[in-house]
Amino acid sequence: MAGSTYEELKGTLLPLLLMGPYTEIIKSLTAAEVEFIIGGGVACVLHGVERVTMDIDLSVHMTPENLSLFIQVMADLGLKPRVPVSPAALLDPAFIRMMIEEKHALVFSFLDPDRPVRHVDIFLKADLSYEALLPDSEWVAVGGDRVRIINRKRLLTIKEGISPPRAKDTLDIEFLRRHE
Repeated sequence: MAGSTYEELKGTLLPLLLMGPYTEIIKSLTAAEVEFIIGGGVACVLHGVERVTMDIDLSVHMTPENLSLFIQVMADLGLKPRVPVSPAALLDPAFIRMMIEEKHALVFSFLDPDRPVRHVDIFLKADLSYEALLPDSEWVAVGGDRVRIINRKRLLTIKEGISPPRAKDTLDIEFLRRHE
């Protein structure tokens, strides 16, 4: 670190500091070889937006094998579904359809009941599925691991589609536009 410039430190340490507990979650998922793409606020941070986020949004490849790995990592980390439903229900397309159509759910959430700041949301809608986002993802380094994140252009498109936009979305959009 001695002799490092502010810009070098900003590009390596700042994203890790802003992501807080999410680095542990990312490392656990990567170690278990779960296929996922990071979106939302954490993707914004990894693209250089200086902001704090209260959750990590993921697009998980919803194959039975991959979802089983993901669910095991959540259990190992002590994260439990926000709703009283078995996470195995995510393997059922009818359940996901019901969540979207009847409950108007955009995500399925996992929370740590003892440390609520550890919060994982997985996207349910088809336009945010792993398959839909994969062509618009890129590899980045996070704490020594390589992970996929939504690329800047697609992230901007997603953020611009939020209606009504929240204050944090407006700031994210401004940053992403300035740094296209």
